[in-house]
Amino acid sequence: MTVYTDIALLVAVVKQAGGDPACVPSGLDRLRQRLIADGQVFPNLLYVYRTEKRTTSQTTTASTQPRVRRLLAFLSADAAVSFAQCTGLARSPRLVALSPARLLAVFIRQPDFVALHIAYDDMPATNGLPNGWHLLRADVLALFAVEANPA
Repeated sequence: MTVYTDIALLVAVVKQAGGDPACVPSGLDRLRQRLIADGQVFPNLLYVYRTEKRTTSQTTTASTQPRVRRLLAFLSADAAVSFAQCTGLARSPRLVALSPARLLAVFIRQPDFVALHIAYDDMPATNGLPNGWHLLRADVLALFAVEANPA
C-alpha cells in the first residue's frame, strides 16, 4: 500500500464514521507535531503486535462483557518485539507494519479499541505499558470531527 492509498482509506473510514474528511490532513499533522514536540521522529510506519484471536472456548465467558482493548503501536519493530518478549505476550510475536494513516483507520473502524498508545522506543516500560503518548478513543475521534458516542 502506498501512503496515498492509506490516506484515501482514512478519508473513507472517517466519512463512514460520520466525521469530516477535510480534517484528515490536519489530524495527521497534529499527530506529527505532537511526536516531534515529544522528541520523537514522525515514522513512515508504526508497528503493532498482533495477538491470536480468541478461540470459541475462550470467548464463551467473555461474550457477556464487551472486550476492552488498547491499540499499542511502536515506533520501531525492534521495540515492539522486545516489549512482547519481555512481557511474555507471546512466544513468537507477529508484527504488522502500518502507516500512521492506516493505523488511525484501523483504530476508528474498531469500536472495541478504547485507547491508542504510541510507545516511545527510548523510554522504559512502566505500569505495564511503555512510556509514550496515550490517546483515549474520544481524543482520536476528535482529530477527525467524529462523535465519540453518536446517538
